[in-house]
Amino acid sequence: MNSPRSLCKDHGDATALHSPRWREEDDVPIRGVGENVPFFYSRAGAPMALEGSYRGCAAFLMANGPSVSRLDLNPLHRRWVMTLNNGVATFRGNANCIVDDPSRFSLSMWLDPTLMKFAPMSHFEKPLWDNRLLHTAVGWEQRWELSKLRVGDCPNVIGYRRNEKFHAPRWLTEETVNWGNHKQYGGGRSVLLASLRILYLLGFRKVYLLGVDFEMSETKRYHFNEQRTASAIRCNMDTYSKLQCWFTELQPLFLKAGYIVKNCNPESRLTAFPFHPYDEALAESGLNLGNPSKERTEGMYQELKDKQAAAVATAHPASAP
Repeated sequence: MNSPRSLCKDHGDATALHSPRWREEDDVPIRGVGENVPFFYSRAGAPMALEGSYRGCAAFLMANGPSVSRLDLNPLHRRWVMTLNNGVATFRGNANCIVDDPSRFSLSMWLDPTLMKFAPMSHFEKPLWDNRLLHTAVGWEQRWELSKLRVGDCPNVIGYRRNEKFHAPRWLTEETVNWGNHKQYGGGRSVLLASLRILYLLGFRKVYLLGVDFEMSETKRYHFNEQRTASAIRCNMDTYSKLQCWFTELQPLFLKAGYIVKNCNPESRLTAFPFHPYDEALAESGLNLGNPSKERTEGMYQELKDKQAAAVATAHPASAP
């Protein structure tokens, strides 16, 4: 059975593909013969087979609500964390996801080789803004200028294709990543939608939400420094309302697919997902890792059969004659 087709695909993302084999017009015949259409691409349009790389794992998805400032983030350095937009200013995890114009996001994030960056295909050739604080021969220098670099010049950037027509029944299986609705369908788009789909594609099956406050005001903006106009605040609050409805639609489909999403903010206005205490999320997500710093390593270099024999002998010592 072919996967559901998404609607209102982003034209820029589709035309950014350099390899004609993977262009939009080829999706139907490729699906028709049962071949998977890739979700992730390099700048050159080469497919990047990342689907299922984290099969069955847990991830923390850190949104940008100010409630993050109240958390002890140190334990997260031992967990897999995806941040959104400029959330990397507070915490640098394993991945960052964006959907908006890339010049809105810190150049240090783009240049960090340790951080996976998920960006729409159409962004690869777009310019960046240099806001770095660099140490020079004369001291610290705050840059604030157009960078010569483009998204595709930066390391560890992974492209994906978007669509702008939300439809819950196909959301987990459609061939592009939905991030809400185009204005012709009522509007409301969010990087939170895109990031949850990407995490699902990567294979994560348990996601703990941080900073998903779904509340914004003149005094409650982000956990990093940024201003918001009254108009922008109203727009965000309207989007939160739409997301509440969409996630309520998605939750039973998530549960059916074994995709467990929990909200670690007890004061969050997003009620579609159950609350789960942050401390318990940390404990659960690391349960199968144990204590790597103190686990036994002596004897690991022995042959497998010798280790097995020694383990059996230890568990079942020979009886005295």
